[in-house]
Amino acid sequence: MKLEVWLWAGVTIYFTVLGLLYMAVGGEAAGASLLLMATGFGGLMAGWIWDWRRHHDHPRPADRGDADAQEDVGLVGVYPSASVRPLAVAVGMTATVAGVVLGSWMTMAGVAILASQVALLVRDADE
Repeated sequence: MKLEVWLWAGVTIYFTVLGLLYMAVGGEAAGASLLLMATGFGGLMAGWIWDWRRHHDHPRPADRGDADAQEDVGLVGVYPSASVRPLAVAVGMTATVAGVVLGSWMTMAGVAILASQVALLVRDADE
């Protein structure tokens, strides 16, 4: 865990220095903002891992030298059963994008379909 924190802290420092040098040389604003966003993402990961370690007294199996691979398995994933909801999400997205050309009525219908189907997909995945 300590190695992961140091790795992501190194990413944060690297992109901070790179972003500041890019701004000092006179790079464009979009490039500088992307480099500084990478700084934020690296800091976010380093902070999350550090905070997780601070709140959990027991080390993860990956951090112990005597751990077995089966100790770290746990829940692999939850996959919803087959459904037609992805097709309905595609119809909602298509209607939303077509609303840019056809008018706001189509956009509103597409957003309504999209929102309802995404909510139902999330509900189905929780079961």
